[in-house]
Amino acid sequence: MYALILNWDLSQKPKAVFEQLRKYIADESWKRYENKKELIQKIWYSNTETGQFGGIYLWETKETMEEEIRTMYRVKSMTGVDPAIHRFDVEAIQEGKHTI
Repeated sequence: MYALILNWDLSQKPKAVFEQLRKYIADESWKRYENKKELIQKIWYSNTETGQFGGIYLWETKETMEEEIRTMYRVKSMTGVDPAIHRFDVEAIQEGKHTI
């Protein structure tokens, strides 16, 4: 299993960009990843105070993860910012007790 973290530093962009990105998640991105082959999980995150936005992905295969990196373009086209890309091997996944 493989983890991919994409982080866009939007600290130099207007705060309104976060509302645009939230709309993008709801209207476009969610549908794109809903039944994505070999995607185990995707988490979108943001911090408007620090200007950070990104995604954390868990992939079944390295090949599918690399394909995602090659074909991603939408957030960059919206913001003009390239993401920092971090790839990891997943050693283990553990869930705690929760109500979600």
